[in-house]
Amino acid sequence: MHLKRRSFLKISGLAGFHSVLVQQLPVRALAAFDTSDSLFRNFVTPPETARSSCYWWWFNGLVDEEGIRRDLEAFKAKGMGGVLLVNSADGLGGARIPQGAKLLSEEWKALYRFAMKEAKRLNIEVGINLSSGWCMGGPWIKPENAGRWYLQSTVELKGPQSFAGVLPLPGNRVGYDKVFNPPGYKEYIDLPLAQLDYRDTAVVAIRTSGKEHKLTGSRAALLEAKTNRKDASNFAKSFEITDPVQTPWPNAAGDAAIPLTDVIDLSGKMDATGQLRWEVPPGTWTVVRTGHRMTGSKLMIAQPEADGLSIDWFDKKGVELQFEHLGKVFIEEAAKVGAKPAYFCDDSFEDGFPNWTEQVLEKFRQYRGYDATPYLPVLSGYIMGNAEISDRFLNDYRRTIADCMADDHYGHFAKLCHQHGMLVQNEAAGPSRSGTICIDGLKNLGRSDLPAGEFWLAPKHEDPENLTDDKSYGVSRLDFGQNKVTKMVASAAHIYGRKLASAEAFTSFRHWLDYPGSLKQALDRAFCEGINRIVIHTSTATRPKDGLPGYEYGAGTHFNPNVTWWEFAAPFFSYVARSQQLLRTGHFVADVLFYNGDIAPNLVAQKHIPATLGKGYDYDVCNAEVLLERINVRDGKLVLPDGMQYRMLVLPESSRMPVAVLKKIKALLEAGALVMGAPPQTDSGLTNYPQCDAAIQQIAKSLWKDAVASNGIPVGKGRLFYPGSIRAILQRMHYQPDFEATNRNAWIDFIHRTTGNAEIYFLTNRKKEAVQSDCLFRATGRQPELWDAVSGKRWLPLYKEEAGRIKITLNLDVFQSVFVVFPKVKTKGLPSAPDPWQQAGGRRKLQELTGSWKVSFDPQWGGPATIVFEDLQDWSHHPDVGIRHYSGKAVYRKQFSFNDALPTNPLFLELGVVKNICRVWLNEKDFGIVWTAPWRVEITSALKRGSNDVRIEVINLWPNRLIGDAALPVEQRRTHTNIPFKKNDPLLPSGLLGPVSLVSFA
Repeated sequence: MHLKRRSFLKISGLAGFHSVLVQQLPVRALAAFDTSDSLFRNFVTPPETARSSCYWWWFNGLVDEEGIRRDLEAFKAKGMGGVLLVNSADGLGGARIPQGAKLLSEEWKALYRFAMKEAKRLNIEVGINLSSGWCMGGPWIKPENAGRWYLQSTVELKGPQSFAGVLPLPGNRVGYDKVFNPPGYKEYIDLPLAQLDYRDTAVVAIRTSGKEHKLTGSRAALLEAKTNRKDASNFAKSFEITDPVQTPWPNAAGDAAIPLTDVIDLSGKMDATGQLRWEVPPGTWTVVRTGHRMTGSKLMIAQPEADGLSIDWFDKKGVELQFEHLGKVFIEEAAKVGAKPAYFCDDSFEDGFPNWTEQVLEKFRQYRGYDATPYLPVLSGYIMGNAEISDRFLNDYRRTIADCMADDHYGHFAKLCHQHGMLVQNEAAGPSRSGTICIDGLKNLGRSDLPAGEFWLAPKHEDPENLTDDKSYGVSRLDFGQNKVTKMVASAAHIYGRKLASAEAFTSFRHWLDYPGSLKQALDRAFCEGINRIVIHTSTATRPKDGLPGYEYGAGTHFNPNVTWWEFAAPFFSYVARSQQLLRTGHFVADVLFYNGDIAPNLVAQKHIPATLGKGYDYDVCNAEVLLERINVRDGKLVLPDGMQYRMLVLPESSRMPVAVLKKIKALLEAGALVMGAPPQTDSGLTNYPQCDAAIQQIAKSLWKDAVASNGIPVGKGRLFYPGSIRAILQRMHYQPDFEATNRNAWIDFIHRTTGNAEIYFLTNRKKEAVQSDCLFRATGRQPELWDAVSGKRWLPLYKEEAGRIKITLNLDVFQSVFVVFPKVKTKGLPSAPDPWQQAGGRRKLQELTGSWKVSFDPQWGGPATIVFEDLQDWSHHPDVGIRHYSGKAVYRKQFSFNDALPTNPLFLELGVVKNICRVWLNEKDFGIVWTAPWRVEITSALKRGSNDVRIEVINLWPNRLIGDAALPVEQRRTHTNIPFKKNDPLLPSGLLGPVSLVSFA
C-alpha cells in the first residue's frame, strides 16, 4: 500500500463524557459488580497475563538485593506482570551511573539469580535482552562473524595477452561516501582495509570495449538505494525508503548494455593473495573484483566486559555465538534457583546498513535459484543485459539479503529459544538506524513469538498542536499523526497468527515530566493501531540507598517506585490490563487486506486512511510469504488458518509481480475472492527468466480479459476489479463502514475485535476537548453496552437501529476512551448509562467550593506541615519557597455546607485542573484515585445536607524539587540523581488548581 502524503486518520466515531469512578487498586471493590459472564469477569479482574510489563534496566550492574526485591514487589503490588531485563552501560543522553557488579562476574551472577528467584516467587515474567546494550554482539564476535559491506574494484585489460598480476584491492569505503547515521560510524568508517577483515567474493571480467556502460542521469541517482548503500535517518518515512527501490529503470535508446555472454567468471583464476592468471581474449575487458569488509559497527552503551562487534545479521553463526556465550549463562544461572527466562529479546535494528555476508552467492542460489555472479557489476552501476534486467537483479539481491535476515537471524533466533523452552521477542522491523536496512518488516516480525515495535512521546506531546499530522517526526515522534511502526507490528501479528502485538511504550527524552494522565492519549493511539501488549520504557533498577529520585536512564519515561506518583499508579495499570485483555480477545476486524509487494526494503506505512477506502473501514497489510502460504478463501472471504478474515484483497501499484504470486491470486479469485489491481506485465525478478515474463503475460491476459465494469470481471466464483474506489465496491457488496461518527469536527479513533459471543469496539477521543457525536456501528440485533476500562463498570446506553447499523449518541471528555460491546446474548440487570455519557440537558453546576483550604505538606521535602490557602492556587507561584519547589504529596481539607435538597440525578465532585494525580474522600468515604479526564467522582452516596468534609490528596512531579535543589549546596539538597535540572528551569504547575464544584447532568 503506497502512501506519500497526508490522507490521514481522523477516523470519526464515538464521542461522550464519561464518569470516572476510579478504584483505589486493581481489584478492590470489584465484588459488587455482576461478573456472571466470563468476558466481563476477565475485563473487571484481568488475568495476570494481561498485565503490562516494563524494561528493567540494570545500568553498570548498580543493583542490590534490597532494590531488586523492592522493585519486583512494587511492580507486582501495582499491577504489573513482567519485566524485560536489559544489562547496559550508562552514558546515553549524558546520564552517568557509578560502577556496580560487572556483567557475568560472580557478584553479578548472584544478583541475577536473586532476581530470578524473586520473580518466580512473585510470578513475574522475566524476558532478557540477549546482549549488553544493543543490538546484538559482544567480545565473542570475531571480524569474520561481524556485519559486512561489499566493496568493488576494477582494472581494465586489453587482449589478447597472458595476464599475471595482482588485482587492485577495493578502497576501504568506496561507494560509502555518504554515510552519516549508523551508530559510532566515525570510529570505523575510515579504518584501513588491513584492519577490516577484507575477504573476496568473486571476480568477473566484462567486455567493455572502451564504451560507457554505466547508468547515467535520473537512473544513476537511484543506484545508491537500489544497491543497498544508501544511508538514512531513523526519522525517514516508509515511502522515503521504499519509493527509490521500486522506481523502475526503463531501458533507454543510448544504453550500451553488456550482454551476459560477454561476462567471464575469473574467481577460480585468482589466488588468496589477489594474483590473477588469465589468458585475456581479444578486446577491451574490465575486471571487477567483488569483496567485503566488516562494517566495524559495535554495540551501543554495552558494558566494557560485554562490548564488541555487532553480529552478521544475515548468517546463523552470529546468533549462535550470542547464545553460546551469553544466552546459556542466563539459562544456566536461572536454573540454579529453579527459574527460567520466559523469552529472549533483541532490540530495534540500530546497526547501520550491513548489506553482505560471506555466503551471499550460496544464499542467492538458495532463494532465487540462479547464479548472481555474472550480475555483480550492476552493484557498480554497469548495465548488464539491459537496464530493466539490471533493476530486476538488484531486486533479487535485496530480497535475498532480506530473506537471510528473516530466516538466518530472526528465524534461527526463534529456533534456538524454542529448543530451550522459551519464546522470542523482536523489534524486528524498526524504526531502524539506518532507516534503509534491507528488511522485509512483516517477514521478520513473523518469525517472532512476540512481534514488537515501539512508540515515543514527543518532546512536547502534551500540546496537541505538536501532534498534528503535518508535523515532522523530530517534533511529534509521529508519521502523519500516527506511530511509525505499530501498524506494521499489528499487521504482522494478525497475518502470522500471533495473539500479541507488542510495543516498547513511552520512550522519550523527557525527565519526570510524565504521569498516568499524560500517557493515556499516546497509549490509546497505539491501542487503535493494534498494539495489545505494552512494555513500558522504562523502569531503571535502583538501590534505595542511592536516594530519590535516584539514578536514571538518559532516555525513556521514568516509571518506577522512585517517581512521586507511584503510590497512585495502580489504577493506570488496571486500565492497561483491562484494555489489553479485551484487545486480545477474538480477532481483529478488517475489511481490506493490502498486498505490499515483494520489494525490499519492504515496510508498512503508519496507520492511515487510504484515499480509495475512506473513513470507517480498517485494514491489514500482508507480504508475499503470507499471501502464498497462509491465505485461502471461504464463503467469499479471504481467511487465514488462525481465524483472521478479510473481504477484499488489494494489489500494489506495480507492473511487476512474481509468477507464483499471480498464480495464487488467480486461485483465490477462482475460489471466490474479491481482488482489486491492475494487470502485471513482467515478473519482479530474474528467476526462470525470460519464461517467467511469458507466464505473467499469459495469466494476466486470462484474468484481465473483459472491459472494465463497475461490477468487476467475473473469475470463477470471484470478481476482479481494476484500481478504483475500494469503498464503492465494498458498499456495492453491502459492506457498510464498520464505524462512523456524524460529528465531522470530532477525531475519534477506533479498533474492532470480534468473538463468537461479542463484537468489541474500542474508541478514543483524540482531541484535547470534549465532543459529542452520533456513532454508527456495523452491528444489528444486539443490545450495546458501554464498558469503562478506567472504572471496570458497564452500562446500557440508549440506542437506535437505523439502516442496518446501531446508532448511539455519546459524549467523550478530553482524550477519553470507552469500549462499546455488543454481546450475542443480552445481559440482564444492567443499569442505564450515567448521564455524563448521554447528556440530555447538559451539565449543571450546583455549587462551587470557594474559599479557604487547609493544606498539609511533608516537611521532609521542604513544605510546611500545615498552611491555609485562601483560595486554590498553583504551588509553583506560591511565595513560600518550600511550597514553590515542593515535589510529592499534599493533603487538601475543607468543610462545606450543602443546604439544597439532594438531587435525584447522580451528583459529582468535579475537580477542575489537577496537577498531576489525586485521591478523593468525602465524609471519610474513599472515592479512589483520579488520574485522567474527566476529573470527577460520583459522590451521590456520601453527600449530606448540611456540613460535609472533603479531603483530596494531590501528588505533583519531581522537577520543582530538583530545580530548587539545583540552587542549593550539595549537602542541603533533598534529592539525589544523575540527571540534574538547572536552577532557572521553569517550574511546573502543581497542586489542586480547581475549581472544585458539585455538578449534575440532566
